[in-house]
Amino acid sequence: MKTEPAYETVFQALVDIRKDLHEKISLLDEQIRQAQLKCLEDAFQQQKDALVECLDGMDQQLIKLAVFFEEYQQLYASLKNLNEKGIPELGGTPPAMPEVYAGDTLMAVLAARVEYFKTQGKI
Repeated sequence: MKTEPAYETVFQALVDIRKDLHEKISLLDEQIRQAQLKCLEDAFQQQKDALVECLDGMDQQLIKLAVFFEEYQQLYASLKNLNEKGIPELGGTPPAMPEVYAGDTLMAVLAARVEYFKTQGKI
């Protein structure tokens, strides 16, 4: 009868080991899941930051374009004035004016330029 308690003791030890391993595996699974989640969240944040940076870069370029557009309008008006008044008043023949872009707003000019670059296959 001594063998029964020994078997029960061994069996209980195996049950305890199994339970302990199951708990450790569950804990390890949770740690792995948390690490994967952290990795994905970090990757998401990096891509989100990169997206914000791209938008900021586009915004900065649009601000620069607005400045160039104003300068273009001023220069074109000055050139037109020279061509229509200054040169003829001195007896010269007005040369051909450069191409004027469609529209008098930045949006219209940008749309025309985008379309031009599309037809050229550049964008």
